[in-house]
This record gives sequence, C-alpha cells and structure tokens, in this order.
Amino acid sequence: MMERKYSFLRDKYYELLLPTMFMVMSEKIAVVIDVVLIGLILGGSKLAPVNSISPLLYFTGIFYILFGQGGSLLALRAKSDLDEEKSNFYFTVSILGIIAISLIYIASIFVFSDNILHLLNTPENIYIQAKSYLHVMMFFYPLNCFIIVISYFIRSDGYPRLPFYSVLIANVTNLIFDVMLMKGFNMGIEGAALSTVVGYVVGMAYISKYFFNKNRTFKFVSVTKLKIKQVLQSLKTIILNTPEVVGKIFFSVQMAVFTYLCSTYYGAAGLLAFLVYDNSETFVYIVLSGIMKAMSPIVAVFYKEMDFKAVQYIIRKSIKQILIVSIPISVIFFAYPEILIKLFNITNPEYVGVVTFAIRITSFGLIGRAMSYLLANYAQAIEQNRISFTITFCEEFLISIVAALILTHLIGGIGIWIAILLSETIPLLIYLGMAMRLQRGHKNEIKDILMLQDSKLVNFTYEKGNDNYPDETLEKIETIFGNHAQLFFSSVDGICENIFEQDSSLSQIDITVRMANGKAVVLFIDDGEFYNPFNNKEFNESQTIRKLKQKNCEFDYSNVLGFNKSYVRFSY
Repeated sequence: MMERKYSFLRDKYYELLLPTMFMVMSEKIAVVIDVVLIGLILGGSKLAPVNSISPLLYFTGIFYILFGQGGSLLALRAKSDLDEEKSNFYFTVSILGIIAISLIYIASIFVFSDNILHLLNTPENIYIQAKSYLHVMMFFYPLNCFIIVISYFIRSDGYPRLPFYSVLIANVTNLIFDVMLMKGFNMGIEGAALSTVVGYVVGMAYISKYFFNKNRTFKFVSVTKLKIKQVLQSLKTIILNTPEVVGKIFFSVQMAVFTYLCSTYYGAAGLLAFLVYDNSETFVYIVLSGIMKAMSPIVAVFYKEMDFKAVQYIIRKSIKQILIVSIPISVIFFAYPEILIKLFNITNPEYVGVVTFAIRITSFGLIGRAMSYLLANYAQAIEQNRISFTITFCEEFLISIVAALILTHLIGGIGIWIAILLSETIPLLIYLGMAMRLQRGHKNEIKDILMLQDSKLVNFTYEKGNDNYPDETLEKIETIFGNHAQLFFSSVDGICENIFEQDSSLSQIDITVRMANGKAVVLFIDDGEFYNPFNNKEFNESQTIRKLKQKNCEFDYSNVLGFNKSYVRFSY
C-alpha cells in the first residue's frame, strides 16, 4: 500500500486529451483548412465571403453543446448513480434530438438564405459568392454537429480514439478534395465547401461504427419507452443543466453582431480582419477546448463521488496547461502579427493595416478568454451552474455586444476590438469575485476559489505485491470500521488480487472509502480491461465474498470513462 498516487487519473486525462483535441477540431478545423487553402490558392481577397456566413457555424454550437456536452454529462452522472436506464434514455434523446434539429436546420437555411445574408449585412460585391458557398456549407453544419455529439458519448464510454480517427479521416479527405476541386477543377470557394461536406460524410460514416460495437455501454432505449412527456422532461433537464448553451446562443448573436459591425465600419477589410482574429484564436481554442473537454467529464464523475482531491488534481493540471499554451501565443501574436498576415496570404495594404491593428489589440485578451472559458466549464462540471451561466452571459453577451455597440457609436470601428478585449478579460474577474463570495458564505466547507470542500475520504493506492498500509491510513480505517477493520483489510486484499488476476497489465488500484447514509462505501477504481468482479461466479463463491455477504454487504459495479468502478457497501 502507499499514499494515494494519481497515475491512473493522469493517464486517463492524457488518454482523453489528444483525441479530444481532434474532436474539438471538428468544430472549426475544416473551416481553418479551407481558409488557409483559399488564401494560398485563390488569394486572401477571396476570404471575405467565407467569413460573412461564419455566425451560422457558431450557431450550430448551440445544438452540439446541448445534446453532446449536456446530454453526455447527465448520462455520466446517471451512470455514477448506477442508473443505467436513465443514462441510456439521455443517450437516446440526445442522438435523436441532434438528427431532428439537423434536418430542420438544413431546411431553414435553404429557405431563408437571402434573409440571412441581408441580416448579416453581406457586402454586395461578395453577395453571390457568399450565397453559393452557404448553399453547399449548410450540409456541413449538421454533419459536424452529429460527429461532435456522438463523440462526447464515445469518449465517455472509454473509446476516445474513434472520434480522433473520425475527425482525422474527415479532414484529410477535405484537404485532398480542396486541392483537387479548387486547383484542379477551378471550382473556387464552392469547391472548398463541397470538399468539406464530402470529408465529413466520410467522417460521419466512420464514427457510426460505434453503433455496431457490442461492448458499448450506452444503449438505445426501446421506442415504446420514448413517451412525449418524458422526452420533453429530459430535454428540459438537459437545458437546465447545460448553462453553456446560453453562452453558445449569445456567442452566435455576438458573432452576427461583430460581423455586421465589421462590414458596416470597414467593409470587406473588416470582414477579413475579423476572420483572421477569429481563426487565429482557433489555435489556442483547439488546445483549450481539448483540455476543457478532457477535464470536464473526469471532474463531473469524481465530484459526484465527493472525491474533491481528485477534482483538484485535474483542474490544477488543466489551468497550468492552459497558461503554458496561451501566454506565449498571446505574446507572439502581439509582437509578430505579420505571421498571421502571411499565413492568410493578405497582400492588400488597406487590409493589412486593419488586420494588424485587430490582432494586436485582441491578443491581450487571449489569456483571459482561455481561463474564463475553462473555469466556466469547470463550474458547470461541479454543478455551480449559476457561476457558469454568469460568466458565459457576461462574456458572450452583456460585455461584448453592449460594449461593441456603445464603443463603435462613440469612437468608430476601433470600438469593435476594444469590446472584444473587455469581453475576454472581465469575466475572469467575475469568476474570482463569485468564488470568493461563495467561499465567505461557506467558511467551514469551501476552502478556496476552486469551490471545493475538504475531502472527508480515505484514499490510498493498492500496489500489486505490497500489502503494507501506511500508519496514517491504518489509523483512519480503524476509526471508521472499528471491530470490522479486519474484514475491510481482508476484503480489499481479496478483491484487488482478483482484479489483478484478470488483468496482468494492472499494477495499481485506487481505493476510496467514504461514509454515505450511515454506511461505509469502499470504491475500487482501475483503468484496466472491462471487468466486473462481482459477476465472476468463481470469485462470488470465494471466502472473501462469503464473509462480506454474511455481514449483509452490498455490491455494485459501473464502467464510466473506461474506469472500472467496483463498490462494496458495508452495513453495520
């Protein structure tokens, strides 16, 4: 035995991180590829029509955040409560919901495309190109949504590589067809749009392999169980527990307002400047969202277990990585904006001046945006939805849009970039203020700005071949179990050795002991092969299990995020 190690948490975090980053890339990487190649092949002046419809891409974020992030987090919490039926119900509602919304979305864009372009104040000189591009890209949006939604559930089910390969295949296909259609067949930006759609059709087909995986733990519930009242109640629950949806709605409105203002004050030069700003942040956003979406489900699961030390370990690691990435990039963008000018192949001197100014001002807010976005999602994962909502509301609407409208009226186009800077820094201060206020209101419970309580748990790591408990752990166990301490020690030895026998690659099992409803709950966590020790007939007839059954102990098992979680509830 040893003091708790976090190797299993660290390994799971990094196992999720890289595939998750590629999953996040699905939101914008296809557009970034198109933007770079359009600039290189057709010239930077052809990029304005692409940015004129960019708010529609962000609008789709409402749906994948709702059904993907929201639905999967609720499904994970249900799994942690050992309620497989509720977990599967959220899965079913989420998949059917995104399919239905996607069909409505395509039809709406097709019918109202002219109204949408006029609403965004699309300049006349790029109107026809923007409309042609939109009529192809409208098929990409639902494909992208479907891949992201199912990716959330697949990651939560312990198969993070499948979304990774899906997005990789989609974008490699997109890249190949981009060059073929734009350069080989001279199809212009319509060719770029068609390449994106073809790539994501291939990606969707690949990720759909999950539905044929017999070992997946998320299942579709029977159609007969999908009562309208229950479905509507589930949708309501998903919405209420996904405050980031509100942020996505406001963010979509924000992008539409900024697109309108850039077009109004700067024309095509403004649209190009906003496109460069938006896509330059993508490099940080991909890493940020990868870290956030790797952090969020792990935090949600261990917060539900009241394992606040594990939560603290993950969020601190996430904050450190965000700062390591965002600080150098912010400095580089400010000092060398010409890097982005060359990347997007912008040669018109009028455009260069506007873009350079926009990059330098907004680079100051990059760190604040990354941190506030991470902390808003962290607050959601630990069920502090009020704080999460407040941050996203202020960042995506109250500060950004209101400031942009006021400042542009007072000082002209420069107000756009100052408003962006304010919206990316002030929300971080709001989080700190709300966290400190919560801390003051719960002095005996919440100890720091991470809003966590003291973990009144016993945690230690069981090592294969090492049965010596640290003195401090022994003392805590004997205090909790009293005369039953020996039964605890023997049962831990028996269960851990059985798990090791089934998976020779395992060398450590994390063990947590907590009190719940007057019972001591012992949780065994490992990240080995899928295995439920209490379904092993031979082990259930062993002396270890017989002794526990004689004391009326209860057994449970769940598999969450690829973790095997075996529970023993001591009734005494």
